[in-house]
Amino acid sequence: MTGKGFSLPEVLVVMALVGVLAVLLLANLLSARQLAEERVALAYAQNVLKAAWAHLSENQRAAPVEGNCADGYTAGAYSVPDPGPGVASCQVTWTGQFFRVEVRSRSGRSFTLP
Repeated sequence: MTGKGFSLPEVLVVMALVGVLAVLLLANLLSARQLAEERVALAYAQNVLKAAWAHLSENQRAAPVEGNCADGYTAGAYSVPDPGPGVASCQVTWTGQFFRVEVRSRSGRSFTLP
């Protein structure tokens, strides 16, 4: 018989290599997604903090705007839109001297600014 085509062991080895590469790629994609969700949460917290300070700087007699910011944040003329599914929770508090923004990403990591 002539040697046309691949033998069964050759095909199995190639399939095993493709499977290993697919597992490695999937693991990297999942960690990249988690990192992206954490970056979204951190960027959102920074934007909320900037909006809160901008409102207070513009009108020093205004009361600081505190509360839940998970669905967006508005302080006077400054607003930050809904962050989407990357942010699980967000809270703005006024300590008497500065704002504190606590945000939790969907992946579970928490950030507190400042």
